[in-house]
Amino acid sequence: MSEILDQGLFDENSQPTGDFEFYRDFFNGEQAQAFVELLKENSIPYKLEKSRLLLDAAITGHGLMPFAVLKLRASDFSRVNQLLEEHARNDHHFIDNHYFHDYKASELLDVVQKPDEWTPEDVAVARHFLDKQGVAIPQAQVENFKQQRYETLRAGKKASQAWVVTYLLFVAFGAFLLSPFFIIGGIGMGWYYWQDKTIDTDGNKYFSFDEASRNTGQVIFYLGWVFLLASIFFWAYLPSNIRLF
Repeated sequence: MSEILDQGLFDENSQPTGDFEFYRDFFNGEQAQAFVELLKENSIPYKLEKSRLLLDAAITGHGLMPFAVLKLRASDFSRVNQLLEEHARNDHHFIDNHYFHDYKASELLDVVQKPDEWTPEDVAVARHFLDKQGVAIPQAQVENFKQQRYETLRAGKKASQAWVVTYLLFVAFGAFLLSPFFIIGGIGMGWYYWQDKTIDTDGNKYFSFDEASRNTGQVIFYLGWVFLLASIFFWAYLPSNIRLF
């Protein structure tokens, strides 16, 4: 039955070509359908991927997986954000039933100042209730808040020192034990700290970690490769009568 209801939702109207980035997930088909209709009305290409794990939720009991994941072209993020904000401002039922009714002005202002932590609809509703409380925020100030927030996020987050030490130990002990699995794990995490990127709400990518963490990740990455190649060389030329395993 669910497959019948999903017909037309996961179809060829979604454009499969080009680079698409994660935009939003949905926990039921109705939400996904409404969103897809908005995209179709505005001729915005998208990818809607169904979560196979959710199909087995009734059996496995794992009901936290999303119903579907929506991906958009990064260049369309800002446009879709604007459409959602406009739609929310004009949806009186959505506003009347929004939980921001109980928020104080300081809490609503925090929503506007940190749009990356909320949906565009939430930001629009927060501004609506701020207006009602006599705290009108011009659009220019909203954009200023957003740019300030982006500057903070683009500085990157600091990697956990405990985990950095752990992955260094993975590389070192992997080499000592002649175990490529530990070394490869360290190499992978070194690459993650060095090259991982995040995408902001306007579709702009930036490095997830700060410069110091990225430099450390780069060291782990290259050190891992050195140890891995050295281990392979040592293992290959180790006399068979003194092999460790």
